[in-house]
Amino acid sequence: MFDDAIDLAGKSAALHVERFRPGLALRNWSIRQSGQRRSHLLALESRGGTANMRGTAIAFGSPTLLWLPCDHDGSLQVEAGAQGYLVAVSDDLLTQTIAGSAEALHLRRTIDRLVLLEGAKTSEGFAAIAASCSMLVGELAIPGRGSATMLSTHLLLTCLHLWRALIAEEPVDDITLRGDGPRLVGNFLQMVELHYRDGWPIARYAAALGVTDDKLHAHCKRETGVSPRAVLHQRLIREACTRLRQLDLPVEQIAYGLGFHDPGYFNRFFRKHQNESPGTYRRRVRLSPGRHGPSYAAWP
Repeated sequence: MFDDAIDLAGKSAALHVERFRPGLALRNWSIRQSGQRRSHLLALESRGGTANMRGTAIAFGSPTLLWLPCDHDGSLQVEAGAQGYLVAVSDDLLTQTIAGSAEALHLRRTIDRLVLLEGAKTSEGFAAIAASCSMLVGELAIPGRGSATMLSTHLLLTCLHLWRALIAEEPVDDITLRGDGPRLVGNFLQMVELHYRDGWPIARYAAALGVTDDKLHAHCKRETGVSPRAVLHQRLIREACTRLRQLDLPVEQIAYGLGFHDPGYFNRFFRKHQNESPGTYRRRVRLSPGRHGPSYAAWP
């Protein structure tokens, strides 16, 4: 039925971008989240298509921007004659890309939700997103000096334009009622990215931000749903999992690299959050199907 069926779950790279041009038959992509969780962006320039997610079919025309967060399985189909771009990007790479942005909190909220913008609703950013997708395709095909930075930059621009296009269609939220909460938490998330391996206590983050521990805790709970300590621990665990998957270093060396002075404490910390030891986790993910050679997931 389909002239070009592609299983995106089988692609090991942290970033996959393709330009599809008009063809004589339908195109289909299957999405199965396993191992490295990926989000997907479809920028459809012509014709129409359908997304099948969790038993629900979503039909759309063109132009369309469709963002599927990393917890969605299903399939995408576009009609014969359709053209556009398809992007698959790992959650690890997305997190690393947006973390240093002043809008990190807003971008995180955007990429964690399903976004469908059609027709006039895409006018805010479709051309810019398509241009960044084109740059990504070219840079992945023929890497040059500074490729990692170029790719990360255009991926960040894509997220920013998607956020802009989304908020242009939504009513003003309650940010003014929340005061400086979003900005404070955004700055906290940036500081976590800079210092999560330095062993900073939450009190030091609060002092650096010029607020009390209680104020940081209250705003962080309201904006993210978890405490500052949980944010810090989640970041450490995410980095630990990435290093265990990608590096052949001993677990003790990974622990030291993450700021743990006692490998035994690192083992207990990891087991508490992952329900298995670091060594067991590494063996399990490396034996899991779909794990292939080197990927761009190790980008800074």
